[in-house]
Amino acid sequence: MNINVRDADVKIGKKTIIKNINVDLDNREFVGIIGPNGSGKSTLLKSIYRVLKPCCGTIKIDEVLIENIPLRESARKLGVMTQMSNFSFDFTVEELVMMGRTPHKKMMEPDNDIDYEIAHNAVKMVGMYSFIDRKFNSLSGGEKQRVLIARALTGQPRALILDEPTNHLDIHYQISLLDIVKKLGIEIFSAMHDLNLAAAYCDKIYVMYEGSVVKEGTPEQVFTARLLKDVFNVHALIRENPETGKINIIYTGV
Repeated sequence: MNINVRDADVKIGKKTIIKNINVDLDNREFVGIIGPNGSGKSTLLKSIYRVLKPCCGTIKIDEVLIENIPLRESARKLGVMTQMSNFSFDFTVEELVMMGRTPHKKMMEPDNDIDYEIAHNAVKMVGMYSFIDRKFNSLSGGEKQRVLIARALTGQPRALILDEPTNHLDIHYQISLLDIVKKLGIEIFSAMHDLNLAAAYCDKIYVMYEGSVVKEGTPEQVFTARLLKDVFNVHALIRENPETGKINIIYTGV
């Protein structure tokens, strides 16, 4: 599946949040989007999964304009995990994860054994099966994050949109979760907060600053001491990890 964003602007009220954005996602790539807080990362993702509508430019899925794709169809294609969610109703983990099957069901169609099997396998993948009868609102932030990933996986999407998926997770589950999505063999587009994790897992990275993409490329192309100072206002050394061959960022000051 491919996703293409061309010359997209998004406004909230009278303020332009992102402008002239061009993004490509295909070939089963893990694509990261990085940038400081307020740079427009979440706004870009919301425009792709149709919470926000660009005021100009185009977004296409498999070469079809998203406004010409029925919402149910795009929901089947795109799995989405947003930043931490709060729910007014106190659903169990099982009930919440089963919501991921909704785009595959007809109106009022009951869940069947296959639906439950898919959902339970997703919960097992993220290490939350022992919590399946727990109330979602009773979980810690990291546990909630893992459940929300399971819900996205339950939809069996052809691509995943993730908004800072490792927030609230300790390092074991950060690595475990990224290993899981990396091995899915589908397109992943993820806003990333931890730059070293982005360097380790992403095939391609877009850097956003003040609502625009200012650089794109492989981690080796993107991460330079100059970019980290200009965009994140930190001094850093860029080294290659001799065991993995991946970029390692060592922060030295501000």
